[in-house]
Amino acid sequence: MAVFKATFWRLISGTLGIICLSLMATLGILLKNSFTKLSIESAFTPGPNIELQKDFHCLELLIERTA
Repeated sequence: MAVFKATFWRLISGTLGIICLSLMATLGILLKNSFTKLSIESAFTPGPNIELQKDFHCLELLIERTA
């Protein structure tokens, strides 16, 4: 009976390990594709981004006040 339990838990842990590796590989591929898509979209954005300029200006003001 003890041999059956050990074999059973080895099978479960092996299966969970394979599932974990598969999920990590899938996540890696999805993240790689999403960052590639973002860099392509940002490359085709016409003109400077006004939102980023406003945020940067606020950051500059904050740094000037604390210095």
